[in-house]
Formats: sequence, structure tokens, C-alpha cells
Amino acid sequence: MPRYQATLLIELKDGILDPQGRAVEGVLQDLGHPVESVRVGKVLEIVFPAETLLEAEERAKAMGRLLTNPVMEVYTLEALKELP
Repeated sequence: MPRYQATLLIELKDGILDPQGRAVEGVLQDLGHPVESVRVGKVLEIVFPAETLLEAEERAKAMGRLLTNPVMEVYTLEALKELP
């Protein structure tokens, strides 16, 4: 069965406070980097079997919904590729 790798990006929704992002922003500014804002998220790379690319996409999106807190977070399927 073919294997696929999905890359999911999970981020806080706009308007949700991001204390970790604020801390990183402060450190970067203290080190001389004039950043305007920083948001911290999570990147997940998941390898799994699927019969077709369409099935792989559906499964990746289902995993994104399961791994995301819909009150505070959104996910994006950044990449999906078949592995050799």
C-alpha cells in the first residue's frame, strides 16, 4: 500500500493571546532584530498508508481536525506527498 507524508501546521486563531510568541518576540528584539510580531505554532509531519492521494488528503485533514482545539486553533495542510 502506498505511504504518504502530510505536513500539518497548527496555529492559534487571530485574537488568541500567544505568550510564547510574545516571549520569542522580546528575545529577538533584545538581540537586535526589529520584528513586529511573532506567533508560535506546531508543525506535524505524519507518515501513514493510504490507497490513493484523495484518501490520503481526507485522512490528513481528519487528523488535523482531531489534533486541533477548534476553540483556539486552526490547522492547515501544508504539504502532502507520496513516499517512495
